[in-house]
Amino acid sequence: MAVFTLALCAMFALRATGEPAKLRRPLATRLSTRRPASARALSRGTLPATEAAPYGVGTVTPGEPIKCRAAVAWGAKQPIKIEEVWVDPPKEGEVRVRVIANALCHTDMYTLDGEDPEGLFPCILGHEAGAVVVDVGPGVTSVAPGDRVIPCYTPECRRLDCIFCQSDKTNLCPRIRGTQGKGLMPDGTSRFRLASSDERLFHFMGCSTFSEFTVLAEISCAKISPAAPLEQVCLLGCGVATGWGAVWNTVKVEAGSTVAVFGLGAVGLAVVQAARIAGAREIFAIDVNAAKFDAARELGASVCINPRDLPDGTSIVAELQRRTSWGVDYTFDATGSTQVMRDALEAAHRGWGVSCVIGVAGAGKEIATRPFQLVTGRTWKGTAFGGWKSRTHVPQLVRRVLSGELPVHRYITHTFDGLEGTQAAIDALHSGDCLRAVVRYAPPPPPPPPAGLERAGGSVRLLSERRAAGGTQLRLSHESAACGCTMSFSIFLPSGTPPPSGWPSVCFLSGLTCTDENVVQKGGFQQHAARLGLAVLCPDTSPRGDGVAGCSTGDWALGEGASFYVDATRPPFSRTFRMESYLKDELLPLAARAFALDSARMGVSGFSMGGHGALTLFWRHPGLFKSASAFAPICNPTQGGWGRAAFAAYLGSVEAGKAHDACELVRAYSGPRPPVLVDQGAADEYLRTELMPAQLQRACAEAGYPLKLRTHAGYDHSFLFVASFIAEHLEHHAAQLAS
Repeated sequence: MAVFTLALCAMFALRATGEPAKLRRPLATRLSTRRPASARALSRGTLPATEAAPYGVGTVTPGEPIKCRAAVAWGAKQPIKIEEVWVDPPKEGEVRVRVIANALCHTDMYTLDGEDPEGLFPCILGHEAGAVVVDVGPGVTSVAPGDRVIPCYTPECRRLDCIFCQSDKTNLCPRIRGTQGKGLMPDGTSRFRLASSDERLFHFMGCSTFSEFTVLAEISCAKISPAAPLEQVCLLGCGVATGWGAVWNTVKVEAGSTVAVFGLGAVGLAVVQAARIAGAREIFAIDVNAAKFDAARELGASVCINPRDLPDGTSIVAELQRRTSWGVDYTFDATGSTQVMRDALEAAHRGWGVSCVIGVAGAGKEIATRPFQLVTGRTWKGTAFGGWKSRTHVPQLVRRVLSGELPVHRYITHTFDGLEGTQAAIDALHSGDCLRAVVRYAPPPPPPPPAGLERAGGSVRLLSERRAAGGTQLRLSHESAACGCTMSFSIFLPSGTPPPSGWPSVCFLSGLTCTDENVVQKGGFQQHAARLGLAVLCPDTSPRGDGVAGCSTGDWALGEGASFYVDATRPPFSRTFRMESYLKDELLPLAARAFALDSARMGVSGFSMGGHGALTLFWRHPGLFKSASAFAPICNPTQGGWGRAAFAAYLGSVEAGKAHDACELVRAYSGPRPPVLVDQGAADEYLRTELMPAQLQRACAEAGYPLKLRTHAGYDHSFLFVASFIAEHLEHHAAQLAS
């Protein structure tokens, strides 16, 4: 029976030759649970005065050395020591960063424990981190101060003369491997020196993130979304990303295949997770520590096996062959044991099985198998950083984490605060019950606004940023003068540079009980807006929040989420429910300034109450919008229960509501007359009692206004209806805005 260690890191430390260093680290000691005083203090937001230092971004002088603290490794098998160091400014093609969060990896421990004969001391370890750019050296163009980055030990130079970067077969860019493997920056020197003696310290894997500040090569910086939680996505600089990439990039697991994963550390569990997402039919999770099995099952393992529990004389290879007849389609070693690597290969399916080596073996170890295993159709492969091209792919992985598609928080089993917590994290990693220990070196800074947002003015704050249909989906908040509270909104921006006059755009107003997020998540408009080159602005449906006047009414059709897009004149709503003024006088100008929208080419659309808002704002303010459409709008609100109740509460009477009734407005309208598109579901339960499209059709006919009203059999009052016809509505707007 194969004897193997628990899962080890899938990374390698680049040596002077540029080839992988060997790695194998048994996990032995137990976790010390007591945090140092400074770590406990930082978790409360303060540090003792003797330890505090103003190292926040913006407090340093560009081009000058920074004095900070670092966890210095003085020699093999010696405890790390917190030292004051000078971090010199970045040179040409280099970037200096503030380390916010650092995850410990077995590669760090491999060097610290003296298992790498080419390990260099004294050095500053660490390579799995999240950081913020402080300043940059000459010639740096891809990142700027304030950017969030993940340091990547596998660089990506992207030069046209780099056959590795230009090939889709590998991610192993060798541009700086010679100096990186010698513990130096690309110019052959170090940026670290002891504050007490000026002694130079070696870099580690081109990262050295066990320091409050560090210097990286620009080609090792993956710029990521400012909305990303650095204490989580730091894991994507190493092991978790490697496990995913081994499945998706290196062997390309297909749906319906079988998978076996040897070793259930963070890397092995990431393989399990990725195999499930890829659609593997059966996933065997194999480890000598049965305590890992619950996590494996949670991530998608269908069968968990402890080789030590097999009958005497039964090997794990024989067991897997028994369960699958001819072996497993794809096997992965995430242990670093050369015997397990052999077992994984020999458990692969006869004729087409592929085995991938992820775990890195100890120094001097060699793999072996009988040639017959390869002759009979098995393939042996290896992976480094999962085949990801760091600067290109890591930001994409971060976006998938932010979308909820790839959760990483479950890999973090231990968290510590302050640089002193690094030693406690080392102990945790040695304990056997730790997947990833994260040390938070500094509170994360607030996310910066997207490019151009400074032009918006006011207190605009980015809440989230996600990739969608090649463009960017943003959610933001700001302090509204019109509503007297914090308001949220979303906006989709196509990729590329806006036209000289700015993006044409559509403002989409949602319905009762909705927020700005409903149409973003359910409307399916992004791919069509991207195709048409349209920005889409999605306001909230009302003021909201504890203490905001008028929000808590106990009626879902009144108050929060039910503004009817009017300026209320009766208390308590008159203090905050001023949505008409908010939209036309505040949000539209703000969005135009911040996101380069063309104010002369804006359309408006909406659903239900939002359809009412779209039509009434279009006809109340000629020229504000150039095009209009609506899905299942409340067409004659003074004749329906929702509208009558809202107008009475907000405006004092139903009679006052006639100034916000589309049927009344179109009869008196004298402005530009572009055709209006309205879609209505025939199976809508509110069709006759609240929506009344027939009255709008009659009013438009009386006024001679061009209305295109379409009724669709079988469609109800839901965002499925909106999503079914949103493409045609956006095409309607694109044509009007282009004319």
